[in-house]
Amino acid sequence: MSVDPTLPVVIAQLGHAERVVHEAQAHPEMAQSAAQQAAAEALRHDRSQVQKTDESGKSAVVDERERNRQRRRALLLARRKARAAEEEDADAPDSDDDPWSGNILDIKV
Repeated sequence: MSVDPTLPVVIAQLGHAERVVHEAQAHPEMAQSAAQQAAAEALRHDRSQVQKTDESGKSAVVDERERNRQRRRALLLARRKARAAEEEDADAPDSDDDPWSGNILDIKV
């Protein structure tokens, strides 16, 4: 009786080795299947999330324009306050004068 000395025949004849060989052969297929499932799950998760934008740094031109705009506002506010103070001073009587001057007439009739 002749026996075929090929590796599959030898492995098939060994009971416990057959299970090990099957796992070794099926393992790449199972890993690929698991990877496909994980990739599909990650894709579903990514699609459900809102993409966050990266915070972009402002350019120097934009920063300079903003600083100039703030300076103009501050100067305009200071000018308005100065004008309001000048108008208040012009409307208010001088504090150095006597409050009774011009109000009392000392005339004999």
